[in-house]
Amino acid sequence: MLLRRYDLIGVDLALRRPSSLAGYRRGEGVVIWGEILKDRIDLDSDLVIIDAPLSLPKSGGFRDFERKVISRGYRLLPIKSGPMRGLAVVGSRIRKGLESRGVVVLETHPTSALKALGIDRDDVVRLFSPILSSPPRSRDDIDALVCLLVGMLYLRGEAEIFEGDDGSMVLPRAGRRVEGLFTG
Repeated sequence: MLLRRYDLIGVDLALRRPSSLAGYRRGEGVVIWGEILKDRIDLDSDLVIIDAPLSLPKSGGFRDFERKVISRGYRLLPIKSGPMRGLAVVGSRIRKGLESRGVVVLETHPTSALKALGIDRDDVVRLFSPILSSPPRSRDDIDALVCLLVGMLYLRGEAEIFEGDDGSMVLPRAGRRVEGLFTG
């Protein structure tokens, strides 16, 4: 069964608990919910932005494009073993499943996105509050909103894609102001 159709979905992927998702539908606002995504891929959207590694490094702990991200002053965790590696395996499977259905799937990193925008998680909640059906209940919910924000900026051409042989990551253009995003 497919979830209700959304224009854009932000996902904070989790392994041991339900992932947090934020779905945006033009004219209806934003809905936040929890969903186990480990074993099924039932998201119906044009674009899904995920906070999780969506590929494994070919060698070492960092993927080639992550070195570019780190050179800009952003901090990322290496994908060596344990939880990060497990997250990358599940993220990769979800990406492949969604892409096979024609969904565009992009990876982001909420902490780096916030740094690029010069805002914090409280600012994100304030930004989305006029169009939220209910307030976020956790930091994971807020990170799903950050993913949604990155997706909105990507669609407006206000994001940068860091690409390499190991995959890619999308982040907002540094210094982009988000005030009034929903009014103009």
